[in-house]
Amino acid sequence: MKVYLISLGCPKNLTDTEVLMGKLVAAGYEITTKPAQADMIIVNTCAFLKTARDEAIQTIKKMAQWKKKGKCKQLFIAGCLPKWKKQDRFSLSPWERELEGEGFETLVDGIVDSIGLFNYCTPRIKATPPWYAYVKIAEGCNNYCSYCLIPSIRGKLKFRKVNDILAEVKGLAKRGVKEILYIAQDTTAYPKLAQLLSKTAKIDGVHWIRLLYTHPLHLTNQVLKVIAKEPKIVKYLDLPIQHASDKILRLMNRRYTRHFLETLITKIRRQIPKIALRTTVIAGFPGEGETEFRELLDFIRWAKFDRLGCFAYQRETGTPAGKMRGQVSAKVKIKRVQQVMGVQARVARELNNKLIGQTLEILIEKAAGGVYIGRSYMDAPEIDGQVLVNSKKSLSPGEFVKVRIKKARAYDLFGSTA
Repeated sequence: MKVYLISLGCPKNLTDTEVLMGKLVAAGYEITTKPAQADMIIVNTCAFLKTARDEAIQTIKKMAQWKKKGKCKQLFIAGCLPKWKKQDRFSLSPWERELEGEGFETLVDGIVDSIGLFNYCTPRIKATPPWYAYVKIAEGCNNYCSYCLIPSIRGKLKFRKVNDILAEVKGLAKRGVKEILYIAQDTTAYPKLAQLLSKTAKIDGVHWIRLLYTHPLHLTNQVLKVIAKEPKIVKYLDLPIQHASDKILRLMNRRYTRHFLETLITKIRRQIPKIALRTTVIAGFPGEGETEFRELLDFIRWAKFDRLGCFAYQRETGTPAGKMRGQVSAKVKIKRVQQVMGVQARVARELNNKLIGQTLEILIEKAAGGVYIGRSYMDAPEIDGQVLVNSKKSLSPGEFVKVRIKKARAYDLFGSTA
């Protein structure tokens, strides 16, 4: 029986999809990349935000068409959407109401439980390119930010054992994986993170180690020292601050202040001078007036993040923020996102211009239009910028090369092999 899988949402969801594919193959199923050939289709969904749920609904409806016109006999939903539904206090959730009009009972055959935590022995089929892999070190979250559904969907924080994670990384390295990206809802909540990073750096074949989703409150001096010391750990931190106004941070239940962030960022850059900092912020949170928004813009100008993403706040039923007064209009939220990204574009262009003339190590990922496209240590896959490389010699995906930077834009660099 052939199975077609779609993975929606973040890399954490993708690791679940990879494990799900592994288990299916171990059970005798065949994975296909063409829905028209599938006997069964599984959609691994995200439900973190309404936009993610809307995407899941549209994908489910689209895949249901293969039940009507293709050989597909079964359509299953996996991941966060079914778990989100369980938290829904209404008798009929919005996504069911929409699907009901399409004949829900005949449209969807059932629910596949999300994988959650797994161990190195669990079958897994990588869905990422051969040279990098996401490795989940924990599941769930205990932070309870006022805008977030993750604790209610994914549950409380649970950790994998260090030796179990290392065994998985060793197996990936033997298969040719060169970059390990450690992920969790909150990676810095992992109690033995410094030890894990140090031991990962000793594994043969691993060239880059990258940390994503590091909560500012849980980033320890011990972890910073390991990042500074170990050459294999890329000098990059994904440090989502969400906001910089003390009032908004308090309403978000982030449990830190602007002063804390200023002190932390100053300390990080002092200990790791070439660190690339990525962050995410939310514009239009309830109670965010012009004063609070200006505080955010001023902080972005001061912090000079190398990479930054901004999202408009989305009101979620079942969260404390969803009940707050002072909800910001959609028009204002969109305008504020544009303003944030305008400020960041100027910051990013200034920082990238300083890289002109420098030589960087670049991981080549593909060739396109007569040039090669790759990433520097400052770029995580699929979310950050890229480096366009000219080379007289042939380069291969997964190859590391030295590139001299000759030109820069706000988000991309241009260079040639040294």
